[in-house]
Amino acid sequence: MLNSKKLYLYHLLCLFLPPTKCHSLKAKLLRWCGAKVGVNVEITSSAKFYGGYNLVIGNNVYIGHEALIFGANGSNIIIEDYAKIGSRVVLVTGSHLFTTEGPCIEGEGIFKDVKIGKGAAVSTGSTILPGKTIGEMAHVAAGSVVTHDVPSYHRVAGVPAKVIKDLRIK
Repeated sequence: MLNSKKLYLYHLLCLFLPPTKCHSLKAKLLRWCGAKVGVNVEITSSAKFYGGYNLVIGNNVYIGHEALIFGANGSNIIIEDYAKIGSRVVLVTGSHLFTTEGPCIEGEGIFKDVKIGKGAAVSTGSTILPGKTIGEMAHVAAGSVVTHDVPSYHRVAGVPAKVIKDLRIK
């Protein structure tokens, strides 16, 4: 599980590192924070990791500028080998139950895992909501909001994201 105090120091140190260099140092620092990080991982200095969750990053993964990876309450975020996370992508494991029976529409917090499959790509500005899985070799087009699981070898786009192409068909 990620240690919030160590993550604070990680983010502080990243302020002084070149945005697209020192990848092995950033991977080592994330391991020190409690993440499981593979080899040949490229993490930009502006990518942010927040919360008390289990983070697993596979081999040959890229995490782009200002990506926000936010988990909570022992949830899991798994980014498998060769996956690419674009700039300003948001991965989040927490949400709320919505009810009109309390003083606020947002009720009790809920937490669900997020998984990005092997070789998948999540393009710039996309949001992956709690409990969603992006399948192997799937593509989430820029600016999409993923509200359902994405099948392997498919491209989704839009708000909410919908399947627009089977990538196995030429």
